[in-house]
Amino acid sequence: MSHFLKKNFFWLLASVFLLFIFISLGKSWSFPDSHWPLEKGTKIKLPDQGIIQKFQADRNGLSQIRILFGNSRVSHGGTIELKIYQADCSHLLRTSQIKVYSLKSGHTTNLNFPQINNSRGKIYCLNLHFYPQPKSKHAYLFIEDNLNAENKSVVVADELMIGKSLAMRPAYLNHYFWQDIQELNQRISQYKPWFLKHYFLDFIGLGFLSLSLLLLLTLLGNPMSK
Repeated sequence: MSHFLKKNFFWLLASVFLLFIFISLGKSWSFPDSHWPLEKGTKIKLPDQGIIQKFQADRNGLSQIRILFGNSRVSHGGTIELKIYQADCSHLLRTSQIKVYSLKSGHTTNLNFPQINNSRGKIYCLNLHFYPQPKSKHAYLFIEDNLNAENKSVVVADELMIGKSLAMRPAYLNHYFWQDIQELNQRISQYKPWFLKHYFLDFIGLGFLSLSLLLLLTLLGNPMSK
């Protein structure tokens, strides 16, 4: 009985570990639009009334906005709130909130929301706020030059800025997970040798998962057996 419980404990531990990996992957998985510049432009304080950014989606499956914040003193915590509206900024479509205790300019902050399947070519109104906890300071981010057609305008402290944008990138997902795998394979194919491309990579990935499962079964045995 003790051996049976021990094996089931390891199976449960392995399942929780794999679930954690897939959840973490799901939160960060997306394909950002690299046409949007993501540089440290003019650093500004995020106003209390927030920032409004209008942009046009390049493809279907809008599911994430990646924003480059500046170094901010928010160690006591705060909440970043992102709202996605239709072009007129009146009809709310999506909301995303995350709690942060650090904002650094070395990496983007990724704000996820349920994907918008038919987003291609549509204009959206992004509304960004930061709500600090007591003792935390303001959040800082960057405004930069952006002449891309998908960038429409940004409003900071009631000032309309044409040709400027947040240091941000819209990011997208495909309708099916296997399409995301295929796109990822295509995006990194230029950096891989021939034997790590297309069907070869699929075969290697499937073989790796199969062998890993077989090894796990060998080490732990059937979880229902005593």
